[in-house]
Amino acid sequence: MKTLFKLSMISMALTLAACGSSNDDDKQEIDDKQTETVTPKVTNTTYGPLSTGTTQAPKFAYFDLDAGTALSLTEEQAKSDTNWDIAFRRTGVYLNTHADNPVALYFTGNNVDFYDSENKVVSDKFLNANAETELEDYEAVTIDSIPEDADAFVGDVTEQILAGFYNYDVTTHQVTAADDKYYIVQSDDSFSKFHVSDLTQDGRAMSSVTIDIAHQASGETEFDEYQALSLDLAALCSLNDKVYIDLASALEVTENDDYDITLPCTDGGADYKLSLTEDATAIQDFDDKYTGIAPEAASHYGFQPNEFTEKAFDQNKWYAYNLQGGHKLWSQFGVYILKTPTAHYKFQILGYYDDEGNSGNYSFRADILGAE
Repeated sequence: MKTLFKLSMISMALTLAACGSSNDDDKQEIDDKQTETVTPKVTNTTYGPLSTGTTQAPKFAYFDLDAGTALSLTEEQAKSDTNWDIAFRRTGVYLNTHADNPVALYFTGNNVDFYDSENKVVSDKFLNANAETELEDYEAVTIDSIPEDADAFVGDVTEQILAGFYNYDVTTHQVTAADDKYYIVQSDDSFSKFHVSDLTQDGRAMSSVTIDIAHQASGETEFDEYQALSLDLAALCSLNDKVYIDLASALEVTENDDYDITLPCTDGGADYKLSLTEDATAIQDFDDKYTGIAPEAASHYGFQPNEFTEKAFDQNKWYAYNLQGGHKLWSQFGVYILKTPTAHYKFQILGYYDDEGNSGNYSFRADILGAE
């Protein structure tokens, strides 16, 4: 009996020990799972500084969000490259527009209180913000923050500065001169203001055009009286591939002469496309507000080359300028969602200066939200 009792007690002890071991293992497994569940995912991947050169020698810095690396590309290579997603050049931030890798952005709207009701900068907001104080905004953006409406995303758009000089009626298919659209061209040290005051069409071509041109010679501050340049495009294009126009003299010239704008020829006349030469720039003065250009301030008018880019980041500006003097930039720490063909990323610019205070050196955060 005693032996049996002892064996029973030993058996019970072993059973309890086995149960205890199993419970401990289960508890450890649960603890491990809980630990794994509550461990936060890293969502604060920082990059930079990426150098964009100096004011005197600016350069592009290209970045591939998928690989999380900067790419060494020339501007010519970048035009056809499908790996880079975002690029920086001094204060400008660019998105890839290649057909095989178009990138667009959505501003989440954080820190809108950095501007008041009149859209003026609230200086204290910018001055007191830094990477640590604005981390919470960044981490709050998740995959659920991606807007369902694809139209909420905007990309960089390439435009022609001389576009819009004609009106097209979609009902009658008639083309007329947009004589209220004025353009100012900067060429060499002079300026010329013009608008297309009349045109006629022949099928899909312009058969004639009249351009009113007012010139501001070098050293002057106001435009002269308008001179009308009337061109028989049907006749000119029967002999040439292009029509060349010198704005300073308000004359049609040859390709061997100095010229500022061209019209490409097509069957029956010229195509509906005005183009600037490579060494000329222009602005659109559609309100007809300028009677002259101040030469010393020409860089502040926004003159553009023949083709220019309307940047998405210009519509959703990331910085404020010169809050304390010294021409310094201050980040709004806006959180953007960048959409590529393969994924969505959140993105926040942290700074524009390196450790030595040199400008044009971008630091930023970027993390994937979800793959397509």
